Amino acid sequence: MSNLLQDVIRLFSNSSIDENLIVENLTETKLSISCNDLLIPAEDDFNRIIAEICGRDSINVSIVQNENTWNYVQNANDNFPDFLQNCSTIEPSEEKEIIVSITKKNSEQIISVYYVECFCTYLNELSLLGFLLKLNEGFNGQNLIIFEVQNENFTKFSTQTIKFIAKSNQTPNNEGRDVDSLAKIKNLCHCNLISKYQFTPSDFYPITKNNTILDEIFSRVSLLYSAIFLFDIFHIENATIQYRLNGYRTINQELNFSDIDISSYEIYYQIYSWVYDGGNIIDKIGLARNILSLNFDKANLKLSETTFEAIKSSYKIYQKENIKQYIEIRNKISDQLIELQNKADKIVDNFVNDYKKTLLAIVSFFISVIVIKVVSSGDFTGGFTKEVTLLSMGFLLVSLIVMFVARWEINKQLIRYSEFYKNLKERHIDLLDESDIKRILNNDKDFNDNKQFIEKRRKAYTILWVVSLVFLFIIVIVLYISNLNFCEIIKSLICCIKNMLLSNQ
Repeated sequence: MSNLLQDVIRLFSNSSIDENLIVENLTETKLSISCNDLLIPAEDDFNRIIAEICGRDSINVSIVQNENTWNYVQNANDNFPDFLQNCSTIEPSEEKEIIVSITKKNSEQIISVYYVECFCTYLNELSLLGFLLKLNEGFNGQNLIIFEVQNENFTKFSTQTIKFIAKSNQTPNNEGRDVDSLAKIKNLCHCNLISKYQFTPSDFYPITKNNTILDEIFSRVSLLYSAIFLFDIFHIENATIQYRLNGYRTINQELNFSDIDISSYEIYYQIYSWVYDGGNIIDKIGLARNILSLNFDKANLKLSETTFEAIKSSYKIYQKENIKQYIEIRNKISDQLIELQNKADKIVDNFVNDYKKTLLAIVSFFISVIVIKVVSSGDFTGGFTKEVTLLSMGFLLVSLIVMFVARWEINKQLIRYSEFYKNLKERHIDLLDESDIKRILNNDKDFNDNKQFIEKRRKAYTILWVVSLVFLFIIVIVLYISNLNFCEIIKSLICCIKNMLLSNQ
């Protein structure tokens, strides 16, 4: 134990000091004595002793006599020599009270602890709600709180987010708080404390223990919070706890916080961790409640030592009984994936068939024109008259419109294809774990491959369609020009040029 406050008191008095009067909480460490003598210390002696105080904290000295008070407050521009000068006016032989206190500051989530036994006694004497309130204030909205014990020989005690360390130790890393469990509990359990004090069992479960009263304090609260995250309902007023557990047996009970048997705190935490650590949490917590209701003492929450093993064994049996249903669901999803594959192929086939049909219709028209011309005149020269050429252009234009309609239709089918796949995933989210669905669906790889296949085929056949129409358009123009009388055209051009020249003369 530190002797800091006692050493300061001894500078001002030779009276005996009752160490049981030392009080320490989160914000202050304090010792006061009544005495009939008064010493005026040397400033160097005073400075030597208070040098042991952590730099983030400050010391205060008060002397009270006959309703008069003489104060020295460090870090408040108080002058210690002036304080000593004022103390010389105090009547030495009359009864007086000397009060020495250290004001503690929470700096970067670190709080000093000078008398760890006194501080632990303070925590132990707090009510449950008082304990939670003070810790909540210490966290101050952050993820970690460190109590730095001003004793290099102190043995470390820690939970995931609350650390008691010796002052020579390196500041531990922030491991973060278990926010996932807080999000899950809203739909599983009800407790009137959760909204006000957003703690989880990992905030209290001892990771490293040091065989002090801290072990008992945090083990008790850890057990309580593990039960809160497992039972159906908890209602806590002061030290009175009311809870409800619906399992194979329905249990309603009231007990006092001090009645909790902490011997089972590790089992409760193991069950809590197993329930909230992945898998189907609804199935897990339902099965855990069934086994808990048969294996605990409702008066003090004590569990049978085999409870956790019974829960795990029951879960394995549950999984085996449901494996047939699981396989059926997987097979059903596989069948739907095959249906999706067929749908993707059909979308592409429809687009390709539209292209083939329009191209076949145009080619058939051209062949008909040529055949008719050959039958009527013995050759195909002059078959592409002005009227036939315009009709051919009409066919080509219709084919172009058909292409745009086919593209619009394939885009709509692609949207429906994506919606169908999305509904397939959502339809099974209540039956299978999300990670399992991802594994069955190959993490969407097959869907994305099919979608890319459709888009690539749409692009390729669109290019082929456009190239075919351009090629046929050029053929129509060439055939039309080739059927004109070039001699007459040239003669007409010469006459026009000759008339232009004569008119200029």
